[in-house]
Amino acid sequence: MSNPLRYHIADAKLTYTGRHEPMEMGKEKIATFNQRHKEVLGFYGLELVDGRVFIIDDHVNEQSNLGVFRSKQLRQAVILAAALPAAAVAIHGFGALNTVPKDQQTKALVNRLKRRNDRLAAQIMSEVLQITAETFDVGEEVIIESTITEGVRVKPGVEAGGNPTIPVGALFGKEEHCNRYGRGLGQDVARLSMGSDVIDGTSKSVKGIHSSLTALFLTESGFKRHLPDIYIERWMAGAPFSEFNPRDTDMKQEARIIADAYGARDFSEITAYFIDRPRHLPAMDQLNALGIATPFDQDGDLFPALVLGLEGLRFPDGRGLHSMIGEIGGSAEWTVGALPLVWRGGQSLGMITSQSSLTRKDLSPEELWNGRFHFTEEEHILLQDARFEQKPFFTVNDLMERPYAGGVSAFCAISDNYFLPQLEGVKIDREKGLITTHTLMINSLGNVEHWQLQFRCVEGFEVTSRLMTSPKIELRELDNDIIEAHIKSMADDEVKRLRLKQFFVNEYYPAIIHSGEKMLVLEKTIEALIAREALSAYDRDIVSSVVKALPEWFTSAA
Repeated sequence: MSNPLRYHIADAKLTYTGRHEPMEMGKEKIATFNQRHKEVLGFYGLELVDGRVFIIDDHVNEQSNLGVFRSKQLRQAVILAAALPAAAVAIHGFGALNTVPKDQQTKALVNRLKRRNDRLAAQIMSEVLQITAETFDVGEEVIIESTITEGVRVKPGVEAGGNPTIPVGALFGKEEHCNRYGRGLGQDVARLSMGSDVIDGTSKSVKGIHSSLTALFLTESGFKRHLPDIYIERWMAGAPFSEFNPRDTDMKQEARIIADAYGARDFSEITAYFIDRPRHLPAMDQLNALGIATPFDQDGDLFPALVLGLEGLRFPDGRGLHSMIGEIGGSAEWTVGALPLVWRGGQSLGMITSQSSLTRKDLSPEELWNGRFHFTEEEHILLQDARFEQKPFFTVNDLMERPYAGGVSAFCAISDNYFLPQLEGVKIDREKGLITTHTLMINSLGNVEHWQLQFRCVEGFEVTSRLMTSPKIELRELDNDIIEAHIKSMADDEVKRLRLKQFFVNEYYPAIIHSGEKMLVLEKTIEALIAREALSAYDRDIVSSVVKALPEWFTSAA
């Protein structure tokens, strides 16, 4: 029997009739944009030819100012750092699984394609940030540290871990600043923290379906503590609610807190979003019994957090998209969605759960739900190490020094977004050499904007397509006897050297220790990653060849 309170967002499609006020970018603004970002755009053979910014919300939360993000170059660079990776994935990897016969679409193949898309998005996002950070004049300089990311953990029975991503601790900035980071860097260089999920909905990106996107934020705030790359149970709403301890509440009490935050008279006015996983069925059943609708999707719980409570967003039954109540997903997705939601005036509360228990295949949905806090010894150490032993729940205030410090977040649709229909996927006109992107921007003031940008491939689509690739595509096809010479030739080219460095750090971060301006490669870790199929045998050749060809990047083992 169908449940009218439980619907797939692809079947019960959201509509948005709220504010979406266009502001055209005239010729002068487009010319200024191209000049401001000439190094980044030139890196890919692009120029902006058309653009408009749709105002969704321009109210100010009165708790923040833009800080160093008063710089339009920095502010717009965050939008480019979302838009250009989305374009690259749309060109090279979107719907890649659909080109393979059904009988050959194995789980291993899906994971390889997902890694390829993640790798490409991380590559382009890193390049945009590094090129931007290198071009600032003295007095406007920044250094960006990657603080929140996903892809480190092994997901039993799902993924081998070590996904290509922008790793925790990666730095973007001028070489002299990166070399001195943490050791006397002057006050004149702004320190920025970064959170990212290089692709939210990576499975969707390879299957060519809706609502995959790139995601990142930059903020002037430092982080008090590191959130482990582990599953998080979350309570989120687009309206403020007081903190509560989920260990002391039941589902009905939590739903009442969320409903009261919206001023709802009855539970029948509220929705609570979930991703479609067996672990969520008991929670959805409890909420449905209260009259709360539980829309769901097969993948992706980051973007829905951004638009919770957005006025004018409605399901066919007239309800809005209001909350998450007990939904469980990744920690990076929680953080990258929670901060912009708080900037908008919402609230987000999380609590670490047991990844090992929740990924078991031999348990019923009820057993999965009831065992979500049955931590292994290793997981409990992670919880203690993150200092959540005495206060098991947390908000962005527990993680960040100054949540309302200047900041900007950006989310570019790779495919058509079902949660905000105006956010269309990347459109490519290969014949005319045009690429159109749609990016949602939320800043620390609480402003929400939709940026529609159209780029022209200056030297033709094929040139831009070639420039938007990962070095691994080129290196994996080389024989071992020539790969070192090829890497040396790449190092002699300024553009290829930058691209190679970003690839190496993002791809092999589980086996890299950074020491000042140099790196130490852990060879045994490389072998372990190969053994569990997170890497392949040719990665061994790539790593050893890079170490030999570029000794100035590395230090000897202690």
